[in-house]
Amino acid sequence: MPGATAREIVGRASANLASIPYHFGTKDALVAEALVREAHELVAPVLALLAAERPGPERATEAVAMLNELFEAGRTRVPVYLAALAAAPHSAGVRSGLASLWAELRGRLADDIARQVDEGRLPGWVSPPAMAAAILSLVNGVIVASVIDPGGPDHREVAGQFLALLLAAGVAPDASAD
Repeated sequence: MPGATAREIVGRASANLASIPYHFGTKDALVAEALVREAHELVAPVLALLAAERPGPERATEAVAMLNELFEAGRTRVPVYLAALAAAPHSAGVRSGLASLWAELRGRLADDIARQVDEGRLPGWVSPPAMAAAILSLVNGVIVASVIDPGGPDHREVAGQFLALLLAAGVAPDASAD
């Protein structure tokens, strides 16, 4: 991302160099919008799945499987995503775009978790917003680990362990009842 020049971008897009400042203001704003749009398109199927009217454990299991497939299919884009994360503290466009996407993901996850708490599938002590944030943190950690420690536990194994832990919490006695 930092090495891409405006000329390279318009060359690949078969566009005029003046189109970047006209439509986006800066090359960085264009790149930020493209990164966020790509990330949103990548997770759109998961967002739709979380809104589906199906049993919570089935939704969660399918969402984990879908995330694993998306990660495998998009593995070559991981460095770009990591570059976007690294750019976020320095680029208001990247930061606000990622924050908006994460807020949507966190909200959908929290809604799904709240439904499972309401249905008694998860215990009452589970805080939907905090659990949603924990899930997003885990996903980001797995993405970083895939680059830093490629020989470590496979992302499917990590996701399976977390899902099993979360679903097992639903059958455990409710600690808040004491």
